[in-house]
Amino acid sequence: MRDLFTSDVVMKQPMVVGYKGEIGSFLLHGLLEIMPKALDIWCVDINESAAEVRQRIRRADTIFLCVPLEDTVGWLWRHKKLLMGKVIVEQCSLKEWLYEEGKLNGLDIRSMHVLFRPSQTPNPDDRRVGLFEGQFNQTLAKNIGEMTRSQVVWYKDAQEHDREMAVQQALLHRTLLVMGKLLKECSGSTFISKRTLELSERIKKGKLDLYRKIQENRYLPARLDEMKKEFDNFNIEAFWPC
Repeated sequence: MRDLFTSDVVMKQPMVVGYKGEIGSFLLHGLLEIMPKALDIWCVDINESAAEVRQRIRRADTIFLCVPLEDTVGWLWRHKKLLMGKVIVEQCSLKEWLYEEGKLNGLDIRSMHVLFRPSQTPNPDDRRVGLFEGQFNQTLAKNIGEMTRSQVVWYKDAQEHDREMAVQQALLHRTLLVMGKLLKECSGSTFISKRTLELSERIKKGKLDLYRKIQENRYLPARLDEMKKEFDNFNIEAFWPC
């Protein structure tokens, strides 16, 4: 685990890497709302040249990295020299593996997780964004809450985050997808069945590569074993209030 940087951060020249993707676009629009001038915001995606990317990194102080999970280490390694001294806020759905990558030592990487799909979650009351304790001062955390119009929730570290995501993402996605498949075989639908089908279909609107990676969560096998035991030893009375 790399040492964490906890110095105060005031965004003056933020940058969004991957601004054409759903999360990157969402963060860029949020920055446009909270920053005094749009000219202070930098952004790049696949259409910018290598020289343009390097130029914008040099000018930025806080970088929101919104590239696919499998491209994250490659991007950071490729630009490591230019990134030294910058605050990098990564957006991966799985975190622990990133902190175990030794060749990224020395970079000020901080972890953020938008815990909803922006295009499918219009109600701010349903929005949460996860941050790690000790990585974000009050100012930066407040900025992130404002730009995402979300409530900030805190994780102790990458391990706690990934353990929770094994349930909240990997296990839940798998359960909803399997239940959706079974429910489609039924001739009628109860209210709960219809809602479950809607959630199953919502998952399938996301990117397959991302959801495949989420299923590789190292803590998922243990959670699946726990769930199997719960099913095998199911006692309905245990779920009802006294």
